[in-house]
Amino acid sequence: MKRLQGIWLVLGLLVASPAFATGQSQDAKVQAEIQNKIYHTKAFNRSQIQVSYDHGVATLSGTVADLGTKLDAERAARKVKGVRSVVDNIVVDTVDITPAQMLEWARHEVVMYPHYGIFDNIELSAKGNTLVVSGHVTQPYKKSDLGAILAHVRGVEGFENNLEVLPTSNFDDQIRVRVARAIYGDPLFLGYRNQALPSIHIIVKNGNVRLVGVVRNQLDRSKAEVDARMAATYFGLTNDLRVEIS
Repeated sequence: MKRLQGIWLVLGLLVASPAFATGQSQDAKVQAEIQNKIYHTKAFNRSQIQVSYDHGVATLSGTVADLGTKLDAERAARKVKGVRSVVDNIVVDTVDITPAQMLEWARHEVVMYPHYGIFDNIELSAKGNTLVVSGHVTQPYKKSDLGAILAHVRGVEGFENNLEVLPTSNFDDQIRVRVARAIYGDPLFLGYRNQALPSIHIIVKNGNVRLVGVVRNQLDRSKAEVDARMAATYFGLTNDLRVEIS
């Protein structure tokens, strides 16, 4: 009887072993595919990410420079066939990066964004190494674009995208154009008009106008408001222009 039991045990191992080996081989293939997906993301430090995979669960680890890279890696892993869940243990390295440095780099990215114009307004602040973005943009794609760009700023460990997309309105569009023409057509503001990104921004929401940005002096601040008030019919105007500190 014992001999028969031994024979059955050996046969069982012989049958199970190929299946076990096949499972291991399949896991290795999926793991390699995940690593390949991550490698082909745009993140410059993607090589610092390690991947393990076991029975449908992908585990990511390593150190990256920003939250965007961490999220890119997680999204890439989720797209691989066979991955049922992802454990993201990637750490964002914020050592030697201050919130002030992070904000400076983020502001540079906003200014360089080609669709950021005088009818948008972006405000940045930091809670430690969490970047908080607020303000207004005229189109939904701008909120998405800026969210993706700013999450990839070095040192950003957390991210809050509080940008408000302004409602679509022909009435608001007409006000925007008229106020912009009145201000930037004023000879006093010729220097502002010639800037790559003019510093007086005009935010219009449901017929209400808000002037934001920076001007050289109190005279310019007052004159911009006068020009705006004479430009068009609207429901209300708020002058939040700040005078540049010399």
